[in-house]
Parts: sequence; C-alpha cells; structure tokens
Amino acid sequence: MKKRILPLLLAILLLCAACQSRQDFLSGETTGDSALDESVEALLTEICSGSDAPLESVYNWLCTELKYRATPGESVKAFTEEIVVSLAQETLDKRRCDCDGEAALTAVLLRRMGYAAEIVQGQFRRGEGGEWVDHAWVRAPIDGVEYFFDPLYDAHFTEGDAASCYMATAAEMEATHRWQ
Repeated sequence: MKKRILPLLLAILLLCAACQSRQDFLSGETTGDSALDESVEALLTEICSGSDAPLESVYNWLCTELKYRATPGESVKAFTEEIVVSLAQETLDKRRCDCDGEAALTAVLLRRMGYAAEIVQGQFRRGEGGEWVDHAWVRAPIDGVEYFFDPLYDAHFTEGDAASCYMATAAEMEATHRWQ
C-alpha cells in the first residue's frame, strides 16, 4: 500500500506545482471583457507553460508574431481602458498592428501577468540622427525598478539587437526614445 501512495503523492505534488506555476503568470488583473480575457489567458498559457522566463517568452512572442502595420492619421491621444481593450482585441485577432495596438496588447498581457503596466506616449528616433516619430510603448515596475518594453521597436528598428527595449531602464531608452 505504501508503495502505491508514494508515487501518487509525488504526482499530486507535481500537479500542484504545475498549477501554481500556471497561476504565477495568470495572477494579475483581467480587463473585464470576457472574450479578450479568455484569449489572453489561452495565449499566456500557450506561451508561458514550461517556460523558466515567462516575461521574456511573452516579449519574444510579441516581437516575432505581430506584424507591423502603419496606420494613416494620428495616433491615439489618450489610452482609456476602453481603447486599450479594443486595440488589444483587434491586435490579437489580426496579429497586425501599429504601435498603439502593440502597446495596448503588451500592457494587457503584462497586467494579466501581475505587473502594473502602463502605456507611455512619446517619440522614437528613426536611425542615428533621424527624425523623431510619434510612438507608444509600455512601462512597468518590476521588483521596485521601472522598466520599459517596446517589442515593435525591437522587432523593426534595432538592426539585429532584438532585446534593446526588453526590460530597458529609462537611461537605456533615452538613447532612442523620448517622453514626458
């Protein structure tokens, strides 16, 4: 009897650890939009399950799976929660977006992972000495340090340095971005 209980207890402990690990990257806030929340949970489960670095896995997914689509006209003036939810859902559905859509989805994913992410509006410099272009990206405090995330910039403007805007400090971001 004891020989059967030990493997069963071990299996239960492993299952509990897996459930806890799953909940770790789904510990944050939902958007209140059931369709988006369902999609976000499924995506995070797909991306993060088995990952030792779920935040990095999500960032890499954003860099590689979303295609940039420039939109004519002005960018979003103010990111209300309604606009963030709408842009995040559209970005998930189409897998194509401008910086506003990518920032919205990044913020929603990070918030669901338990980080207090907010969208930053400012500009980035296109190339060395190039023009400043309106842009949006995300800031989130992690372990008491403010970090910035800009997967769109990393995916399209870094000339091979695909992690220059992953958990970048303000000093690191100031080389290519400006904001108030």
